[in-house]
Amino acid sequence: MLIVSINTIINAKYIMQNEFCIANLNIDRTKPKIEIINTSNTNKGYEKYANKNHIIKVNIKITDKNLKNVYCDKEHVKIKINNNYVNIQNIKFTKTKDTNEEKIYEIELKNIVENGKLKIDILEGTAIDAGDLKNEKVEYDTNITIDNIAPNGSFIEQGISGGKVNAIINLSEYIRNLEGWKVSENKLKIEKEFTNNISYKLPIVDYAGNESTININITKATFINIIYASHNSNIGWTFGYGNYDIAGAQAVKTNSILKTEALAFNVEGNIANDFVQANSYIYTYWGDGGKARCRTSNMIYNHGYNPSNNTYKSMKSSDLVTIQNKKYFQFGGAGINAVGQTDINGRNPIPDTKEYFKYGICGIKMQLKDYSQFSIVYQILVDGSGWIKACSDGQECINSKQKPMSAFRIALVPKSEKQYVLNTWNTDVGTYKVTR
Repeated sequence: MLIVSINTIINAKYIMQNEFCIANLNIDRTKPKIEIINTSNTNKGYEKYANKNHIIKVNIKITDKNLKNVYCDKEHVKIKINNNYVNIQNIKFTKTKDTNEEKIYEIELKNIVENGKLKIDILEGTAIDAGDLKNEKVEYDTNITIDNIAPNGSFIEQGISGGKVNAIINLSEYIRNLEGWKVSENKLKIEKEFTNNISYKLPIVDYAGNESTININITKATFINIIYASHNSNIGWTFGYGNYDIAGAQAVKTNSILKTEALAFNVEGNIANDFVQANSYIYTYWGDGGKARCRTSNMIYNHGYNPSNNTYKSMKSSDLVTIQNKKYFQFGGAGINAVGQTDINGRNPIPDTKEYFKYGICGIKMQLKDYSQFSIVYQILVDGSGWIKACSDGQECINSKQKPMSAFRIALVPKSEKQYVLNTWNTDVGTYKVTR
C-alpha cells in the first residue's frame, strides 16, 4: 500500500482601488461687471443739457455667471455735480431685465436743482457674486450739463445807414436759435435790423430750456415812420409812434367811457403809399345809410364800414386830412357824440339824452400790400372789457359793432417778430393798462 501525501500552498496578492468624490469645486476668480449701456434725456434736440424739468435715464448692465446680490439703490449709486456728491430726492431704480447671468437696471433722475456737469458713481459692492467677489467702482460721465440759471441779455440800439437800426443783444450764455436774428461766431451775441420803431418783449431760451425776456425798444429808426392818432372831443388828438405808445391813453386815464371818435394814420418812408391799408367800422346815431362830416377836418364818414366792407384807405386815398402839418388818412370824425350834431344833410340832430359817449370807432382791420418781410399788429381797448385780443394782417379787431373803442395801438413788425408782439400785447387783455 502506498500512501501519497500532497500539500498545496497558494500565495495571492489582491490590489483594491476606490475613488471617492469629496467635493465639486468651481473656482470663479471673475468679478461682477457693470457697464453703462445707454443714456437718455427728455430735453429733445439739446440732450447734452438739462434743467430741473427734464428727466434723465441711465441704463446699466450687470453681468456675472454666479450673481448672488445686487444693490442698485441710493446707498450704492451716487450722483455727482461738478465732482461733488449731491442728494437727489427724485431718483428711481427699476429692474428691466433679470436672468441668472445678467441684470439690467434703469436709473431715473429728475428735479435736479444744482448746476454743473452730471456724473454717476456706481460703488464697489453694488454687485456681489457667489464667491463674494465685488464689482469694481464705476465712474460715469454723462456728458450732460445741468443748468437751472436763466440766460441774461443786454440790449443795445445802434443806428446804421439809411435810417435803419441794428438791435444788438449780448448774451450771458448760448441760447437756442431765433428766427431772423444773426448769431455771432462765439454765439454770445445776436443782431437784427429794424426799419421802424417798435417795442416788445423777446423771449430767449438757453440750451437747457431756461427762459427769460429781453425788452426790445427801437426808438431811432426812420426808414419807415408810422404815426397813429386818436381823437376824442374831450381830449383832442393823441398820438402813438410804435414804442408801447397808445393813442387815446389820456382819454382812458380820464375816464374809459370816453370814446375814440376818429382814427388817423400817417405812413412815410421807403415804402409805397398804399403799403399800409386800413378799414374801420363806425357806429353812429344815424344808423345804416347815415353819413356825417368831421367838425375839424370836414371829411365825410358813414355809419358801418369805411370806406366800405371790402375797401381800404391808405396814404394813396384822395381824402387825406392835415393834422399838425402832416397828411393822414382818417376814419370817423370829431363831434360824433355831440348833442345837436346832425347828419351830412343837416337832419336828425343828436338829442340830449344824458348818454353822451355812445358813438365812435368800433373796429379796425389793417393789411399790408406785401407780406414778404412785414406783418402789422393792432389792438383796441373797449370800456367794460379792457384790451381785447390783439389782431394782425387783415383780421378784424372788434368787440361789438355797438361798443366803440377808447384807445388803440398798432405796430409794423418784421414777420419773425409778429408772434412776440402779439404775445406781449395779449398780456394786457382784460386790463386797462395804458402805460409801461
